[in-house]
Amino acid sequence: MKLANLELFEDVYRRGSLSAVARSRNVAPSVISRAISGLEAELGTLLFYRTTRKIAPTEAASLLMQEVEQHLDALRSLRTTLSDKADAPGGVLRISASHAFGIHCLGSIIPAFCRAYPGVRIDLTLTDQLVDIVGERFDLALRHGPLGDSSMIAMPVLRTRYHMCASPAYLAAMGHPREPGEISGRNCLTFPLPGFSDVWRLRDAEGHEHDIPVRSGMSVNSGIVLRDCALQGLGIVLLSDWLIGADLAAGRLIDLFPDHVATPSNFQTVISAVYPNRTYTPRNVKLFIAFLQQNLASALAMGPDILQQA
Repeated sequence: MKLANLELFEDVYRRGSLSAVARSRNVAPSVISRAISGLEAELGTLLFYRTTRKIAPTEAASLLMQEVEQHLDALRSLRTTLSDKADAPGGVLRISASHAFGIHCLGSIIPAFCRAYPGVRIDLTLTDQLVDIVGERFDLALRHGPLGDSSMIAMPVLRTRYHMCASPAYLAAMGHPREPGEISGRNCLTFPLPGFSDVWRLRDAEGHEHDIPVRSGMSVNSGIVLRDCALQGLGIVLLSDWLIGADLAAGRLIDLFPDHVATPSNFQTVISAVYPNRTYTPRNVKLFIAFLQQNLASALAMGPDILQQA
């Protein structure tokens, strides 16, 4: 039995008029009448005798009113308490992210978030496997690229760019590829996921797309290890700017086709916060997503220490 229906019943009982209740709620009397009829059907008893001019409570209504008077204030108080608790930042926020993203991107964001919301305790799981958000009771997961599960809500938190790159030592030994197609004959370092391991894609300035079958000389389920192997000159790698941006800027890695847009999938390179489609999204989830949207890009652009004083 819904609290709102009990409150409506109390209002009708005290006012003794469907029309008066309807006016106070700015609805048609028929709406109030249907609601009372629904409550009667739920209880299996008549609550009000009705005529065209007035209504009168039945004995069942009087008995119900005694119970309502006894418990309704307590229920209202409980509703207020629960609502306040839901609105107040606090409790545990369970998050899943990849190892590389967690280490390189969340290391400064999460401490800053915890300083801003000290009542929230973060439970962060780093894994390169796709977790079952609902089944494993995560509040949200940070995921890369296109999403396969349409039952989830996805909020973008970071737009990224991929780079097809190699170390100066590798290029000195093997030569700089002149055309995208030459990548197929080179040793590529790949991630064992569809799109990352078999075909890489480039889009040139004119919008022409090039599908490049790649020969994987090493497959590793860690972006951090792939980066380290590329820095050691083991081959060509396709990684995101949030992971290798500093290496590109310092010349430790060279973007092979800087005038092209690279992707391991379908050019959807957004990182999203993914969470279950609920009627009420927990406040902690909303706060964390908003914090990422406001701070993540600038933190990555300005270095890991930018949020230390946040």
